[in-house]
Amino acid sequence: MLDIIVKILIITNGVLIFFFLQFVIYGLLAYYYYFKEKKHLNLNIEWLKNLALQKNKEIPTITIIIPAKDENEIIASTIDRFMSLNYPKEKLHLLLVLDDKELLIKPYDETTHCVVEQKKNYYNKLYNLEIIKYVSVPVGFDGNYNGIVLNKPVNSTKPRALNWALKFIPEETDILGFYDSDSHPDVNTLLYVAYKYLTKSENDKILLQGPVVQVRNYFNLKPLNKIYALAQAITHEWYLPILLTHLPFIGGTNFFIEPDLLYKVQGFKCSALSEDLELGCRLYIETTNVWPEFMPYIATEQTPPNYKAYFHQRVRWASGYVQVIKSMLTSNKFLYKRFLLFSMLIFYGILPWFSAQILSILSMGILLLSILGLTHLVFSFVPPGVKALVIFMNFAYILFLFFYFTYTIKKLNIKKYSNHSLVKEYLNLLLVPIAATLGTIPYTYGFLISFFSHQPVQWIKTIRTKE
Repeated sequence: MLDIIVKILIITNGVLIFFFLQFVIYGLLAYYYYFKEKKHLNLNIEWLKNLALQKNKEIPTITIIIPAKDENEIIASTIDRFMSLNYPKEKLHLLLVLDDKELLIKPYDETTHCVVEQKKNYYNKLYNLEIIKYVSVPVGFDGNYNGIVLNKPVNSTKPRALNWALKFIPEETDILGFYDSDSHPDVNTLLYVAYKYLTKSENDKILLQGPVVQVRNYFNLKPLNKIYALAQAITHEWYLPILLTHLPFIGGTNFFIEPDLLYKVQGFKCSALSEDLELGCRLYIETTNVWPEFMPYIATEQTPPNYKAYFHQRVRWASGYVQVIKSMLTSNKFLYKRFLLFSMLIFYGILPWFSAQILSILSMGILLLSILGLTHLVFSFVPPGVKALVIFMNFAYILFLFFYFTYTIKKLNIKKYSNHSLVKEYLNLLLVPIAATLGTIPYTYGFLISFFSHQPVQWIKTIRTKE
């Protein structure tokens, strides 16, 4: 029995070390092939104008779409951020998508509508341009692309709001950008998008996806959620560039697309829990192999502040993932493409998540053995070299998180308060084994209920915090 336990521990740590080193390699590749490019591009408005003259093209008009329901506390800072982006204001539209339901349950001065109206009046007057516009989704809108308004309320979801917004895209729009209501993109993001548009070949299409780092409310999170925020940030910054070479993953925010592509595939699927991933797969299947390209410009957002909110969000993500997998098996058209995506969704989604669940539980077992003082009995059977590697790597995981946490503060993705001591934050990272075990549970739960239950997962809005 003891021999079996030893073998399990050795294999578990071996797999953990493999995944960890793989992640580090992905990060180095991402930097070399993508983020390093930013240093060679001296992006500014004058440079963009000269590039447009050289290419004998017009600077593209970009329309940013931001759905915002019950976001009156944070939408003002979001609008301010977008209006500070480096881009010619005459080539920019900001279209906010609000919801009529909010007007029915709140006094007007407490609604998102009121804040957006004030910001709209201020900035449009400041620039003497109609840069900011907003529309409000009717209570009975059915949510479909070119859908109708029913005589009964319809559940509010993000794809429903986005399909309503597509009715109001300015005709001169060359590129659509999509962001969440708490997004703060890099100030040069639009310059990069315009650069890609001006330098693309005639037959190419713009479909760009940038990393989304959900750490901006870091100091208002519960201890475990701080670790989840860092893990998500590392995944988007280090792993997403590699993932996009295998899956047409769209993250739902910080992505850009040419309008005709969206019109061709009939907009967003209003019943999809992961409308972004579903859209990416559908674009590849139903168009001429359109595939998202990684964009090395980070957008920061908030992350769920407590475990309950995190659980609901991740269950929806996992359930939406399974929805997409099932959709790959329910059509007779484009069989080769669907089979290819089905295989990639299993290999890069289901298998890693279930492996992470099993490994996290086994890692917790190692921790409990350590607490009970039994590891000396177990590891007495382990070769000295293996024992030394296991001990070293357990320190390496913690040190790696220490490094990344310090790195995100230096990059200002996490804004440190001047009077805030970081000692407590570094000590919090010692909870990694517990966070890893609990962090994968909602994914596993979401997978299981989606595969074996016919009851749909409800769309639950993510809680916001002050920053």
